[in-house]
Amino acid sequence: MMKKIFFLSLVVTMIVMAGNYAFSQVNPGSPEYQDLKEQGLIEQPAQVPAPSPAKAILPEETGARDLELFVPRDGSFIGPLDGCDDCFTGPYTLPFTFCFYGTDYTSFYINTNGNVSFEGGFSSFTSTGFPVNGFGMLAPFWADVVTWDATCGVEIGDIYYKIEPTRVIVIWENVGYYGCGADKRNTFQLIFTNGNDPLIGTTNNVAFSYGEMQWTTGDASGGSSGFGGTPATVGVNKGDGVKYALVGRFDHEGTDFDGAGGGADGVSYLDGKFYAFDACQEDVVIPEEVPVSDWALYIGIFLIVTFAVVRFRKLV
Repeated sequence: MMKKIFFLSLVVTMIVMAGNYAFSQVNPGSPEYQDLKEQGLIEQPAQVPAPSPAKAILPEETGARDLELFVPRDGSFIGPLDGCDDCFTGPYTLPFTFCFYGTDYTSFYINTNGNVSFEGGFSSFTSTGFPVNGFGMLAPFWADVVTWDATCGVEIGDIYYKIEPTRVIVIWENVGYYGCGADKRNTFQLIFTNGNDPLIGTTNNVAFSYGEMQWTTGDASGGSSGFGGTPATVGVNKGDGVKYALVGRFDHEGTDFDGAGGGADGVSYLDGKFYAFDACQEDVVIPEEVPVSDWALYIGIFLIVTFAVVRFRKLV
């Protein structure tokens, strides 16, 4: 009797595990994928809080282009890519070597959900915090992006890219959110280079650029009308569960922002911003702001006081 119970328990466990595995491995292009997604049966990565203090990606400039991208799209870009949900294209061969956390890559994948990866395509539509183990990415805006015009019956945004001898530029243009959210749109851009391209500075090899940003979260990630639920993630993740850098996480309208490691922020904070940084470094991805040391501060005060005393004596 006990053997039968044990056998039945084992069978049930295997069925459940197989079912969970099947849900998590479903091809986004398969007929059953959308039904499973709507029912919440597509397994997504677990949420990860940013370690404190968070490694921050700091803006190079703000508001300099009146919500235009750093490199505006023109006829030299390829696209639009085929509209789809949670899909990816690639691998694309790089004409240069891209260095990411000390590792060199010669190909990449464009993932619909606002990121680029290097060791394979990535379909997860619910973003996590960083650092996350198991996948590396450059994420100008990881969230549940929708570009499937035909399915939604309305123009709902496109993805374009351009591969040049020393850089790659990818644009998510006027993209909506799952499912068929066309009332709010996001436009953002990723640039990554060989590290010697003057476009974003020869000490940098990655840049994020933003037009107007209007939503954060798709319906399948707990969102409603483009907000709430699981926050969108902006940053880079090595994939070893340790190394990462963040601009921040965003889940609502507004321009409020309390830093990379704070609470979720207002997505309009990103409007018109530009971030350029070196993602090749092995340990420190983004140079942090260096505070003035105490001794330097004291010397500065001493010099100011000395100058004031000398001037006062001359006047007397």
